[in-house]
Amino acid sequence: MTGIWPRRGLIGGLALTLAVTGLAVVTTGSVALASPHNETPPIVQLGWTDSATPRKAYDAGDRANLPLGTWQDDTGKSHTSRVYATFDLSSFEGKKIYGGTMFIQEYSAADCGKRAMEIWRTRAVDSTPTWRRAPQPLTKVAESGDVQFCPAHLTFDVGAALRDAAAKKQRRVTFEIRVPEQYESDASYGRHIYWSRGVNLTVQYNSPPKIDNTHLYNGGFACTQLRPYPKIGGFAHRLQAVGTDADPADEFGLTTEYAIWPRGDAAARTVFTRDGGRSGRVNGVTLPEGTLVDGVTYGWQARVGDGAEVSAWSKKCFFTYDATRPSTPTVTSANYPPSGSAAWAPVGEPAVFTFSGNGDRDVAGFEYSWNDLGATGCSEGGAVGQLVCRDPFSYPNRVRADVPGGSATIILSPNGSGPQRLTVRAVDLAGNVSPTTEYQVRVPSSTPEVLVESGEPEWGQEVRLKFVPADGITGVQHYEVILDSGQPETRQAAADGTAEFSFVATNPGGHRLTVRSHSGNGFVSEDGRWFTYFDPWPGVRSDIYLPGQPTGGVGVEGTFTFSPPPGWTDTVAYRYVFGFDPEAVYTEVAAGVDGRATITWTPTVSGFTELIVYAVRANGTVSEYSNWYSFAVAATS
Repeated sequence: MTGIWPRRGLIGGLALTLAVTGLAVVTTGSVALASPHNETPPIVQLGWTDSATPRKAYDAGDRANLPLGTWQDDTGKSHTSRVYATFDLSSFEGKKIYGGTMFIQEYSAADCGKRAMEIWRTRAVDSTPTWRRAPQPLTKVAESGDVQFCPAHLTFDVGAALRDAAAKKQRRVTFEIRVPEQYESDASYGRHIYWSRGVNLTVQYNSPPKIDNTHLYNGGFACTQLRPYPKIGGFAHRLQAVGTDADPADEFGLTTEYAIWPRGDAAARTVFTRDGGRSGRVNGVTLPEGTLVDGVTYGWQARVGDGAEVSAWSKKCFFTYDATRPSTPTVTSANYPPSGSAAWAPVGEPAVFTFSGNGDRDVAGFEYSWNDLGATGCSEGGAVGQLVCRDPFSYPNRVRADVPGGSATIILSPNGSGPQRLTVRAVDLAGNVSPTTEYQVRVPSSTPEVLVESGEPEWGQEVRLKFVPADGITGVQHYEVILDSGQPETRQAAADGTAEFSFVATNPGGHRLTVRSHSGNGFVSEDGRWFTYFDPWPGVRSDIYLPGQPTGGVGVEGTFTFSPPPGWTDTVAYRYVFGFDPEAVYTEVAAGVDGRATITWTPTVSGFTELIVYAVRANGTVSEYSNWYSFAVAATS
């Protein structure tokens, strides 16, 4: 049975029940115990002895009821029998045994008016003994007299014997079932025990829960006893601990208690509880507002209960609560004038910024970012479900001050052009942050230019690009390139600051590219972006007849090359016609092994003309979309 501790406390002598969801509940009353678990251990030996055959042991067999006391066989010969049952207790190692009940089902009785039965614990045996070599009796465990029914279903309390065996780490316990000595020779007290379910044992037990001293957390940080005690800010009210319980029934029924007190004032110890914990996972409390006082050092510890047992208290943990925000920092720059001066930042030169804590010793460092600053991040993603917070200065864009309340200088490239805003705030050791300071500047454009060197990009063909630094950007050493959503690549720059980049267009939907230049002085340009997409129909290119201004002329032969629609790898032919005519008959031309085809055409008239082209697959299907290639034939010169 899974135990749940009641959340009850005493206020002014009155019992108070608090209903709180997801938060801690203060408890001052004692913990109520739930019922332990019940389990039937395996029986490893069951049988009887016979005084008439003192050297022979009789194991319980199929459909053979077990004789008890004095009885006569079919020839009238008298026998006296005792029953022995041995149970395996090894599964209860490490568990606490509360009690045990033996169940005996009679099959028949010589005289229902006479009944007497005793349960003795003997030295443990591995197999059914004989009358002559009966195991030594240790203690009488229980006895039973008359009951209302006959044959009877009897129960005996054998808990003391089980507890003693567990205390002595004995894996087996043997019980002797007998008629008391004064009646044992009287056949009217004889019985037979039912073979099917005649002897059974139920053990009442519980696995004591344990508190895991390696998983104690507060404010997202691991427990510590080392001085100086850590300062913890915003999440200090979160206490978390891991309890474990070996009983499957208690996996989701643990209750964790947290005791917290101001260091040096144990009398002010307050206890909070949280129900519904899972074995092996944190079960935390959120301290009520007002529990922690700014600047005070606290000790705390935890313990866990399953409703029947409570663990020992964990080791003690200590921290200092810090709720005070540091003061707002100031920002200056050696080379980037503030926008109020009407001056622009220098072209291609990284900014040098100095942040100052202005002597406030609570300022341990600074956080900065172009535009806005995000919230300090903590997550519930720990290995056992705990809140995880990082060292305040392990985050990107944070820098420590040279001394408490001192300053820090950084070198930073802007991530855009035009009006730009640097946002800065101070950070203390507890992770508290100050109000923000904004530093406005005006930055010239630094976007590199992307030129296509291979003509209009085609799907399935190589695309060659050239990167050119923005005006005024000098000393470019390399470019950082990201194609689509891939990993960054580097291309070294030539002496003139340019670089080349090529790739095969494999995505039917097109490609996107981001590039930025890196100069020798540490300056990183803003991102340059380039993209291309592919129309979902076959491509058409001509050596003479180009879209736009009239070209060629009447009688001037030109070539037209067809290429597969994006994604087509099995193009075998093209169907085309010059001029739009619903009744026109299309001409089909076979494609080469590369899926392309070239035709020649000589115009007979000048003026606007359309070439309509479809692609054909190997299975005969025709492309859904056609290319309407429009151009103008120049007048004959």
